[in-house]
Amino acid sequence: MRAWFFVLLTACSALALAPAARGQALLFDYVGFDFESPNPSPGTFGEPGSGYQGVGNVPNLFAPLVFNTVLNEYTYYFSGLSPIGQTSVGPFVIIDYSAPGTLDLYEDSKSTGTPGTYGTNPPNGTAPPSFIDGTLILSGRLTNFRFVLNTSNGSGSFESEFEAIGGSQLSNIPLNQRTGWTFAGATGNATGIPLGYAHQIDGQTFLQEPSPARSSSWGRVKNLYR
Repeated sequence: MRAWFFVLLTACSALALAPAARGQALLFDYVGFDFESPNPSPGTFGEPGSGYQGVGNVPNLFAPLVFNTVLNEYTYYFSGLSPIGQTSVGPFVIIDYSAPGTLDLYEDSKSTGTPGTYGTNPPNGTAPPSFIDGTLILSGRLTNFRFVLNTSNGSGSFESEFEAIGGSQLSNIPLNQRTGWTFAGATGNATGIPLGYAHQIDGQTFLQEPSPARSSSWGRVKNLYR
């Protein structure tokens, strides 16, 4: 198997842990948990007929978004992703998903709103509901979503293109900056994952300045490590 492919898999697995690269603008970062619904084969991830979703908190947001993390809680929810193909390379399983998925960010008052609560075996009475009950400040499409799963330890990473298309703060983002964003993260089997969730996830949404390496998803990952 080609050596470069394994290098790229390793880079992708560490994607969310990398610092912001020069020329890269952050829009927000996030932490939370992912799950599958529907989930026709519990205990198996990325199986045909499943749906990939995730909920969590957004601890940091950046301009041009307007935010107040002292007064408000910020949460996210992504959904609408179904696996359309798998490729196995050693212990890695590369899962490609249908498009478009959706990614939504919400703002909820800490004093009068409902805190995001994961519960167990999602979807449930609090997840996603308590993560999407505020003001929708940003909504977007996820395309070319790819998940790389390391079956030897259950960890993984994902990357997708993100296009901003709606929300109360859409107008804050210039028209020429609503595409070209990357939604990416790393997943792991940390302790304390609520029952029924698949992984803990941690990542960022960022805008990478154009370069020749942007011709493919793998190229964008490789460019982050130059």
